[in-house]
Amino acid sequence: MSPADSSATRTNGWLRAAILAALLLAAALRWWEPALVEFKYDEAHITGLGLDLARGGAPLLLSGGTTFGIQRGALDVYLLALPLKLAGGRVEAAVWFMGALGVLSVALTYLLGRKAGGQLVGLLAALFMAANPWLVFYDRKLWAHIQVVFSALLLLLAWQTVVVRRGRAAFWFPVVIALQMQAHVLALLQGLSWFGAFVVAPRRWLRREAALGLAVAVGLLLPYVWALWRHGVLGPAAGGATPAADATVAPLLALRGAAQLFGGDGLHILAGLPRGALASWRLTGELLLPLSVLLGLGVLRTIWRCRAGPAAPGARLLLAWTIGPLLLLSLAPLRPPLQYWTVLLPLPALYLAFGLEWVAVGVAKAVSHLAPSGRRTQLASPPALAWGLSLVVIIALIAVWTASYRGLLLAVDAGAGATTFGPPLKRWEQATGAARAWAQRLGTEEVRVAVDGVDPGYQGEPAAVAGLIGSPPYARFVEPSSPAALLLAYDRPSLYLWAVDAPEVEAKLTQIGERVWEGPLVTGHPPARLYRLPPAKALSLGFQRLDPPPTFDAGLALIGYALPENARADQPFQATLVWRVLDPPMAVRSRDMTAFNHILGADGNGAAQADGMALLSRDWWPGDVLIQPYSLTLPAGTYRWRTGIYSRADGGRSQLTGSGDSVDLPSFTVR
Repeated sequence: MSPADSSATRTNGWLRAAILAALLLAAALRWWEPALVEFKYDEAHITGLGLDLARGGAPLLLSGGTTFGIQRGALDVYLLALPLKLAGGRVEAAVWFMGALGVLSVALTYLLGRKAGGQLVGLLAALFMAANPWLVFYDRKLWAHIQVVFSALLLLLAWQTVVVRRGRAAFWFPVVIALQMQAHVLALLQGLSWFGAFVVAPRRWLRREAALGLAVAVGLLLPYVWALWRHGVLGPAAGGATPAADATVAPLLALRGAAQLFGGDGLHILAGLPRGALASWRLTGELLLPLSVLLGLGVLRTIWRCRAGPAAPGARLLLAWTIGPLLLLSLAPLRPPLQYWTVLLPLPALYLAFGLEWVAVGVAKAVSHLAPSGRRTQLASPPALAWGLSLVVIIALIAVWTASYRGLLLAVDAGAGATTFGPPLKRWEQATGAARAWAQRLGTEEVRVAVDGVDPGYQGEPAAVAGLIGSPPYARFVEPSSPAALLLAYDRPSLYLWAVDAPEVEAKLTQIGERVWEGPLVTGHPPARLYRLPPAKALSLGFQRLDPPPTFDAGLALIGYALPENARADQPFQATLVWRVLDPPMAVRSRDMTAFNHILGADGNGAAQADGMALLSRDWWPGDVLIQPYSLTLPAGTYRWRTGIYSRADGGRSQLTGSGDSVDLPSFTVR
């Protein structure tokens, strides 16, 4: 082997080791403590769909709404269903899988950087992608952030088509676009970039291959388009809509968010802590300006390379791919959510690598030129020195970013993040794991749940619990109204998972039952507590029993009540109705049935009204007992309480099995 071959072998060995290190770093950051991930509505909803599919549920074409108002496709559900099925439903497997896709995006970025600027650019861009705190954060989310993989892959395919003129790449480019659209409509953020890739060098596209790929892409999109047409193109925003912003301010807000995401700043906001809480958080913010300067230099270098020459087609492609998002920022009428811009991060990673390499080469040449002629041979060659300087800078940045992200996870593990991050998967798993263990001891699968919300299909905490325990009838969600209601089992012991702030009701739970487990969720949020309660029929709950109980054809019986004995005029008092669920007809579940309560004065006219129940009628299950309190304020006088069941969907009232549609309770006096 010649000395040149030996040197090349050593260089290739070091390069392979460096790339492997970048991939290992990416994997370590994304797989460290997989249970310390956000688990709010978006994550719980998509996980629930994946679990249902993994357990043999019906196939899906749509998977929920978006901030854009367009229903998203279900490709991400199918991708999540695979690890969930293999791992027996353990949600951490989905976190590992999403992290693996993040590692794949790092590898694709290296390949892209190597083609666009050489080995050093590829390595620097890969290291940026491996450690960027925001990208790591979103790569772990159980949501639609597989978009970063699509972004890097599409730019790589465009490069292979425009610069290398590969027919296979021209075929796959529209096919991957169709798959990206099936995962999430945030792919539209790259729409102008796709268009730019086509128009920057139209003669270099192999039209036959591209047309064939386009035909396949249309075939892939047809089921999705059909589903949108069938269910309505517009859909509710998952987890809440993005607030509108002034059209002239939106681009500035979006640019600010994009710069924050690129520089890794702002993780302290997720933890609900000040930036000064950690030195790494402060330093990350201070590094934003020099990183932006390097990125700007990378853009200038790309513009310079657009001159006629071998590098011109590639440089023009990168600039065309960049102009699309910038135009979208300038035209956007809404403030784009920060996470949507992660799809574009491979591009700034390349520009940062271009800029850093440019500066490092310049410094290396200056050092070599300024050194005394007698010592120049003792210095490393300018290319080697440029490599060394670039890697030193990027490794220092990685050290800061890694400490910054690790600080976030440690803060979340300690219970921070109540306002933004919310309870992580780890805390919900601890609470639901205790509930499942106690349910097994009692020989039941039912767990009553009081969290912030009642509908697991549309709210955060019910969706999180339902994803881990199961939707009704396994987890019965009770609305955390004030005063809070209780849902018990009539003739068997029951479990209550309580995670709302209602001390008076919890005191009642402690009085009638036993607290068997307690665990914190997050700072500023009530802890999760698990209560074991005896059957409702064995309890003395201080209410008057009705014998026989009035029974409604909606499948409910009013078995008791408690009216005030010492109510004071113009002061709040509490009245309670106790309902037992018998065997509701299936039609009740779709009619949205609830209770009406009319308080009649001595003259028979209505004096007040208190409608509603803390349990949706679609979740009425035989054997449940709902203890429903109401809070009212009345002037002095004598009153009569009239109650019944009606449908909020059509206003129709449920009939009593005897006659009539309401029950009049004994009169009570307010003094």
